[in-house]
Amino acid sequence: MKRLLFIGISSFILPRKFYARIPLTMGRITSWNSSIVSPPDGNMRDYCDQLQRLIDRDDRICLPGHGPVLQDPRPYIERLLANRMRRETQILKHLLNTSDTVQNIAASVYKKSDPHIAMAAERNVVAHLQKLLSESRVAQEEGIWRVN
Repeated sequence: MKRLLFIGISSFILPRKFYARIPLTMGRITSWNSSIVSPPDGNMRDYCDQLQRLIDRDDRICLPGHGPVLQDPRPYIERLLANRMRRETQILKHLLNTSDTVQNIAASVYKKSDPHIAMAAERNVVAHLQKLLSESRVAQEEGIWRVN
């Protein structure tokens, strides 16, 4: 069985027969929304890989970092991963039209007016761009990002 990476501290103890089969996803999954993936601690490639691993496990139950227990979590996790891939596609489409800064990409893709939410969107864009950079799909020079 593949090992899953879980970040965080559990506030309760489960008997071994349970915790070996129930993923404690901590901050990777919350019950009400997607998590912010903020570099340098957050890595979008690792995050997406972890979501795919959880999908592949096909667990009946999942204990998220915040919110209620998720029964049949696979469809929810699939939506989380699909949302990340949709954002990645939007970022690439933006960059196909024009090379640009993180701030402009975030404003175009997320369309958030609240400055706090806009900053979180920028952090997610940075994480996506770093993932794409690691895959040699984008390049960056002096704060301007472009498609390779």
